[in-house]
Amino acid sequence: MAKELDSDRAVEANDDDEFGFVGIAEKLAPRIVEASKGDGMVIGLEGRWGSGKTSLLNFLRSELTEVEAEKIYTITVAPWLNGDAASLVNSVLEPIADVLQRIENENATPEQQAGAQVAENVSQLRELISSYGSQTARKLAPVATLAGYVVPGMQAVGDAIGAAANVMENAAERPPTPTELKATIIEKIRALDVGFVVILDDLDRLEPAQAVEVVRLVRSVADFPKVAYLMCYDRDVLADALSEGLKVKDGDLFLQKIVQLTFAIPLPEPFDLRTQFRKEALKLYRDVHGVDLAGDALGDLKSGVDQEGQGLATPREVKLALNGIRFTYPSVKDDVYFPDFCRLHLIKTTHFKFFKWLEDYLSVRSIIVSGDGMVGTDEKKRYGKELKALLPSKKPDSYRSIWHASTFVPGIAAVNPAKKKVFAATPQYKDEKFVSLKRLGSPFHYRFYFALTGPKTVMSDADFDEVLRQSREDVRGLIESLAKYAGETRQSGKTWFEHILDRLDDGVIGGLDEKQLIGMVTGICEVMDTVLEIDNVPRFFAPSLERLAGRVVGECLRRLNGINPEQHYGLAQWIAADCTSINWIVGGLLRTELFHHGHAGGGEQRTSPDEWVFSENLLQELLDIAHKRISDKELQDRILVMPDVVGFMYGWLDMSGDAEPKAWVTQVTNDDEVFLKFLQEMRGYAVSDRVYYPLHRRTLETFFEDADAVVQRLNALTEGKHATEALDLLEAIRQAKNF
Repeated sequence: MAKELDSDRAVEANDDDEFGFVGIAEKLAPRIVEASKGDGMVIGLEGRWGSGKTSLLNFLRSELTEVEAEKIYTITVAPWLNGDAASLVNSVLEPIADVLQRIENENATPEQQAGAQVAENVSQLRELISSYGSQTARKLAPVATLAGYVVPGMQAVGDAIGAAANVMENAAERPPTPTELKATIIEKIRALDVGFVVILDDLDRLEPAQAVEVVRLVRSVADFPKVAYLMCYDRDVLADALSEGLKVKDGDLFLQKIVQLTFAIPLPEPFDLRTQFRKEALKLYRDVHGVDLAGDALGDLKSGVDQEGQGLATPREVKLALNGIRFTYPSVKDDVYFPDFCRLHLIKTTHFKFFKWLEDYLSVRSIIVSGDGMVGTDEKKRYGKELKALLPSKKPDSYRSIWHASTFVPGIAAVNPAKKKVFAATPQYKDEKFVSLKRLGSPFHYRFYFALTGPKTVMSDADFDEVLRQSREDVRGLIESLAKYAGETRQSGKTWFEHILDRLDDGVIGGLDEKQLIGMVTGICEVMDTVLEIDNVPRFFAPSLERLAGRVVGECLRRLNGINPEQHYGLAQWIAADCTSINWIVGGLLRTELFHHGHAGGGEQRTSPDEWVFSENLLQELLDIAHKRISDKELQDRILVMPDVVGFMYGWLDMSGDAEPKAWVTQVTNDDEVFLKFLQEMRGYAVSDRVYYPLHRRTLETFFEDADAVVQRLNALTEGKHATEALDLLEAIRQAKNF
């Protein structure tokens, strides 16, 4: 990992140059050399943070080193490194003195006696510079440190020069003033055939007071002839620092007094940054997976980089985005869609506020989709307003438009009012694709993109895949697992079994093979009465468990019929004849099919034959088989202990008409306790200011020969040991008039 991550160090090797800095350095270096041969020059190398200023400087140093034969020497100072006693003045002047010492040594050799006068001049100049540095350094705060300079074989003299200068000062009767020393230095430098390029990097990192001292040094203290200063900075940042440090209104105008000419780091050529990002992203994918990204995923990556990559402005932003991917993707490679993962990290780097909005929005949407929560109108309005402010463009092809974002973020739209911009319903096929590809918009996978782990409200892919495996290889184990999940509740109070039913959408079912379809139908059907016994509470704002299970079983059976009609027929026969969940089979699966065929509910819910789970002939066979099971006295003795008595009774009625259910009710309710228990089981539910469980008169009329006689019997029972229950049921009958 340490080798793969980019530490964001400036580029030094020519082969690592991705943005043409080598060519720029080759053209720029000769002009800087020429500037160092005159009366002195301050050159500004300007560029925003991350634009590659230091990388360009590295290539410039290499080019400038090549011209040392012309006696042009390069010195680098990092003014922002503040930590020792070296002053800013000495950090510039000491390297100059070292270079002069080198020249003096070279000219003192026997072979170069003709240059004795030059050596003497150099020695004098070196002493003058040491003295000048000592005096002027006391007038400046120690705000800089020598970072290094390009003089092969030489080192800074450091404190020794300062000590020598102090000796000179003490020895003189009246030491020369800094102004006098500077004038003498200038005069002697003009006489020497030597020049300097002093590079001051990262000036935009300085505190305001430090920035003021640096420009004071460059413009007033050390503006010697044949010394060119190359100052590197972000113009806006340095101007703001000077404005604050000098207490002037416009720091940029002051900067113009210091810098004689500027060279701005050129913008990368169009698509360079995106091309670099895409190339590195594809390499990362190959390194992690061992194969190249291909097919639709490759197209999605190119599209995402072209779109979100429009926000990239500097090479540093490319590095930041890629480092984020390199650092986290190997840990979630099986839980995310690589193109979306890259897209999100581009957004994080170039539009961080939108990144945070996405994290918040997708987390709330996940809870809504899973049925674990809901969002009110005011919250929708707030999310919509925030989205509009973050993506204000109205142009569909703009990467800062809601229309563009809607291609990878579900439930958002460029519509009015604000509350309709978010949390909109999405087509089923789109949601299924998000989930199947583990895309950013998947409510089951979104959190892996932000937190490297899945949402607590959803089942992990590993656990869900185990359910799918059991449906093919271990149906008995599947039944046990589903029963276990039916007893385990989530934070919302709903069960993991219900979550599994939600996960089994048409897209997932469409990917199941024949064995899995048979196993899934068998497992769900076998466990449904157990499920209803554990969890049969009303879902006021969501489909009931029996409807969710019916949807999944129905879709599995329809798909199985298309693959293998004989297996479909045999499985249907088993459901009606042998499945242990007779309560749900009668009151749920078969009853729903009766409605869809138009045989119940007055035909109002009749659907197209394409939507039927069973053909008309097969349905009649199944009804006959189920009716035979219901006629069994042993089963009828268990009706009142079933988990969903009302469902079973209405299913029985729709299958056989009202005669048989009424006869059974008349027979078993002769006993007062059974009579009261049956009425309790037949109560419905409604929501108003609270939850009510009314007992409707039409229910009494459906299952009793005389509804009025039922009320009279309850009134009679208000006197005696059953008074409390009787009064409760009479109140339920009165409440039913309001619903």
